[in-house]
Amino acid sequence: MEDVIKQIVDAEKQAEARIEKAKEDAREIVLKAREEAKLLEREIIRNAETQAEALVEKARAEGEEEAKKVLEEGNAEIEELKVKATNNFERAISAGIALVRGS
Repeated sequence: MEDVIKQIVDAEKQAEARIEKAKEDAREIVLKAREEAKLLEREIIRNAETQAEALVEKARAEGEEEAKKVLEEGNAEIEELKVKATNNFERAISAGIALVRGS
């Protein structure tokens, strides 16, 4: 009878040791999962920042290109206006000279 009780006590101790080991393993798994989640979160944030920087750079480059086109168009229009103004000025001078000669 004493042997049976001793076996039961030993079995209970082994069961408690296994339970404690399982609890410790579970804590380690949770800690490892949290660390991996943090690493994954950091990687996702880095990727998002990289993509955001690329989008900002693309938008900046597109903006600069658009500004360059607008500037070129504006300069072309200014040149056209200068030519028209010069032509109008020359016609006005010619008309003025013709008036002076005709009087």
